Amino acid sequence: MPSHSPIAPCALALVLATIPATAATDKYRVIWNQSPESSATVAWCQKDGENPQVHYGELDGEGEAPLTMTQGVDRQTPHLELDSHFARLTGLKPDTVYQFVIRDSNSESPRRWFRTAPAGEASFSFAAGGDSRNHRDARQRANRCVAKLKPMFVCFGGDMIDRSTPKEWAEWLDDWQLTTGRDGRMTPIVAARGNHEGSKDIHSFFDTPIPEDYYAIDFGDGFLRLYTLNSNIVRAGSQGEWLAKDLAANAHAKWKVAHYHHPFRPHHSGKREQHAQYNAWAPLFYKHGLDLAIECDSHVVKRTWPLRPSTEPGSEEGFIRDDAFGTVFVGEGCWGAPLRRNDDDKKWTRASGSFNQINWICVTPEKMFTRTILVDSVESAGEVDDSKPFT
Repeated sequence: MPSHSPIAPCALALVLATIPATAATDKYRVIWNQSPESSATVAWCQKDGENPQVHYGELDGEGEAPLTMTQGVDRQTPHLELDSHFARLTGLKPDTVYQFVIRDSNSESPRRWFRTAPAGEASFSFAAGGDSRNHRDARQRANRCVAKLKPMFVCFGGDMIDRSTPKEWAEWLDDWQLTTGRDGRMTPIVAARGNHEGSKDIHSFFDTPIPEDYYAIDFGDGFLRLYTLNSNIVRAGSQGEWLAKDLAANAHAKWKVAHYHHPFRPHHSGKREQHAQYNAWAPLFYKHGLDLAIECDSHVVKRTWPLRPSTEPGSEEGFIRDDAFGTVFVGEGCWGAPLRRNDDDKKWTRASGSFNQINWICVTPEKMFTRTILVDSVESAGEVDDSKPFT
């Protein structure tokens, strides 16, 4: 050190040691897979350091919350050269902001925050879509849309990556940080598996309740029941039995929504029809009054009229319009994967297209409606005002 420096070498070392580093953790995500009113999983990738813990606290008013609570690592999954850590926070209050940082032996993460789901019949919005696997620029624009829309959560329907490699997953998780708002707001993800994911990927990166990656989440004590299904394994069998039992046990749910990867009836001619999926799930959707199904995979955009399974005159490909009791199907991807032609419309197709988009779905006690958001103009778009969440 030059002799004219006012700080001695040992003093400088002491000062530097007290400044937290910010490079030992990254690839942050908040995950919902159960009880979103009272729990959330904070996930990240650990690069070095020991004994990481989530320090978190409830924000009451403005400013920074006192981070008086801690949660250690409940699960660790070294997978594809990424060391994911999961801290499952429980006992949270509904409709409450929680701030958190991740601290280990030599670093502290940036402060982030999320909001728990409200209790009872409270209006909210969520975003949904999938197929982000190839074009990072389009994927990043869609992720920025999430930050600006400020939905309560995101349903992601698979094909996050093209090939299940360490590089592609690292890039996807890095890009996911763009869903975080400028104020540190993180949007919880509800993840489903696509055909480009490996069999262990979703469970390893998103801590799904079971390795088979199908599960249900209840919002507002039966206000909305959300089903995450896995169209890459047998649709009947154990998954079909579970779905039938869960739908029957939750007949009281006001709104029922499912999301999964493969569409029953793709709107691109190069994709095959999913007959086994139709036989396993379509009758259950109709019998138990599923309101909305969110599909992916084809890299086109579509919205249908409400449908029920039928082969009667006037039906097409096993469905017929039923405005009273049918299920609306939306999709089919376009979060950044190569766009395809929407060249296989049906007579019950309400609209279709081919452009980068995500679905913005608004839920109220009176109605549920969905908007198709074109993501390519996100840079010039404004942000949703929390006081006017559907505008």
